[in-house]
Amino acid sequence: MASAAKVQQLVPREPRGPCNVETSIVDDCNRELEAWIGNISRHGFMAECEEKFPLGAIILINLPDRGRVRAELRWAVGWRFGALIRDS
Repeated sequence: MASAAKVQQLVPREPRGPCNVETSIVDDCNRELEAWIGNISRHGFMAECEEKFPLGAIILINLPDRGRVRAELRWAVGWRFGALIRDS
């Protein structure tokens, strides 16, 4: 009997709006770093920073129309990363 093939289910993500905003990030060492936000949604964003962060890192970031929020890095490629906003 052949084994059933695993079917990957894609979870639709909330649309992200383009954004071109310079901002600042505070890392876990309390350093304030320059950053740029490339897109944003209600629950997450993609950004670049002058410092590389490990997956799972918690940062504080200033977001347009929200102020400073906590976020968790979910993916990273070089200096570019995606994060999930932990504060509403």
